[in-house]
Amino acid sequence: MIDERKEVCNLGCRIKKRLLGHILVDGVFIQPEDLERALEEQLHTNELLGEILVRMGAVEAGELDSVLLVQSDFISQKDSLKAAAGIRQLLGELLVQARKITPEQLELALSEQVKTNERLGKVLVRLGLITENELDVVLTFQRHQGGERPSSDRLRLGEVLVATKHITREQLEDALERQKISKKKIGEVLVDAGYVKAHHVEYGLRLQHKLVTAALVAALSLSSVFGADEAQAARSGEKGSAEFTVTATVLARTSLRMIYQTPELTITNADIRRGYVDAPNASRIEVKSNSQSGYFLVFEGASGPLRLFKGVLVHGLGREVQIDFNGGMVPLPDAGMKPVSMELSYRFLLSEDTGPGTYAWPVTVSVTPR
Repeated sequence: MIDERKEVCNLGCRIKKRLLGHILVDGVFIQPEDLERALEEQLHTNELLGEILVRMGAVEAGELDSVLLVQSDFISQKDSLKAAAGIRQLLGELLVQARKITPEQLELALSEQVKTNERLGKVLVRLGLITENELDVVLTFQRHQGGERPSSDRLRLGEVLVATKHITREQLEDALERQKISKKKIGEVLVDAGYVKAHHVEYGLRLQHKLVTAALVAALSLSSVFGADEAQAARSGEKGSAEFTVTATVLARTSLRMIYQTPELTITNADIRRGYVDAPNASRIEVKSNSQSGYFLVFEGASGPLRLFKGVLVHGLGREVQIDFNGGMVPLPDAGMKPVSMELSYRFLLSEDTGPGTYAWPVTVSVTPR
């Protein structure tokens, strides 16, 4: 399995979901500047990132709910590929949709294809518009979308309408039974049954398109950073497959080295009466980054949300930063390729039901490019 951030996790932490902000930007639910503003605001509030974005009007509550339901499906390249849904799209359409090429570049490649009679994918690679890895991933995604390979049901139109509460699970199951007889599209069946209006189906299709785009971008992102191992493996067993040369591009990358980490956190009755527990100089890290835009320092619960705590105050980043119980991202500037060492201290704000005891260290730290 390809894990998007496996090289920067410490203490053997296992990433359980792709970051919400990434998915929302990938699917064009929000713009990158919306995410930047929300993350900056999150540093000063105890709100969840999604709550801030909804309050800002950057994303609808129903759209946010649908993304949260499928967030765990975008962990690995394999899962992201299987999330393909909707009708099978053309290769060029998928690449434009994923913002790997522009419509003008697609027109150029199509014109070249007419002259050479090559496959479009080969033309795009020869022109340097995409890599072999990226072509391999998109073709595999296309096969999942077309039903040639098994796909997840999570992004199917009916499931999207259930997630956004336009229909119930029972109504979807009834519509699927009716569809077996009528052979109509599920949207038509739902309208005929009186479960939704036509504009609800249109809304669901638009939302499905965004979610599918986010899945494709996630698969391509994982391929770009760690190689297209899973997609290549999927294709290598196909009849008529051929050898190919893997090319590489220089991408924005970050890495984190954990120099020292306190292994445990002890909470006493005195800490509970005070409402917080301090952990001075608990983490010592070194970050390297080649991203000119800087990077995000990512705090997450080592084994789920930080339910023992209302929040965490982090010191050692040039300013006090507050992270809510679901974790958070702290934007930091480019350091010009020089390793940056940081020593982090924490103040954990205790929840009302937290009891005294010794706990495994509850926070992991990782990095990701901006």
